Amino acid sequence: HQWIHLRNRDIISMPDKWEYPWYAAWDLAFHCIPLAMVDTEFAKEQLILLTREWYMHPNGQLPAYEWTFDDVNPPVHAWATWRVYKIDKRQKDGKGDLQFLERVFHKLLLNFTWWVNRKDEDNHNIFQGGFLGLDNIGIFDRSSQLPTGGHIEQSDGTSWMAMYSLNLMRIALELAEKNPVYQDLATKFFEHFLYIAKAMMNIGGEGLNLWDEEDGFYYDVLHCPEI
Repeated sequence: HQWIHLRNRDIISMPDKWEYPWYAAWDLAFHCIPLAMVDTEFAKEQLILLTREWYMHPNGQLPAYEWTFDDVNPPVHAWATWRVYKIDKRQKDGKGDLQFLERVFHKLLLNFTWWVNRKDEDNHNIFQGGFLGLDNIGIFDRSSQLPTGGHIEQSDGTSWMAMYSLNLMRIALELAEKNPVYQDLATKFFEHFLYIAKAMMNIGGEGLNLWDEEDGFYYDVLHCPEI
């Protein structure tokens, strides 16, 4: 009922038609890398498709998968767009499709803003929610309320967003070679990456961090409700 704009009437990549006869936003992004090696135009069309107005929500969210559009997949669309662009550029003797890169980039600006505004519970540059963690074998469904109450500060969700920032920065730098206006956006995404990196080591300036020095590992932090 929240996706009344959505019209799925397109040919969409998926691994098979028996066990997996549906699309998922981040799986689709991964598929486009090998697809680009045999048909770059189809791979580019697939990446553009989920950012079109009959797929992407007006608030900037990408539809997660066919039975739960509202869920949250790891934000890998920018990474896939950059990789497909590079593969296509190499196949065309160094002539990159800047129109494709720019077209997807503009829509991903909306998606990045959706993440920042909707998935940072305490405005600390720490992100949570969605079908993240161990993918479909995660301990908790992070799109639902935790059985203990409270919420989880996710090390993986946060690291995906750090990667997203760097991916968008790299795209902005490529576009800035032809149009200097994009330099400002490249700076913005580098700055956001630094905010996230700092937050992972000192959440909200309270000395709490996701890194465990003894284990050499990043962990989630569970915020329990006040008793």
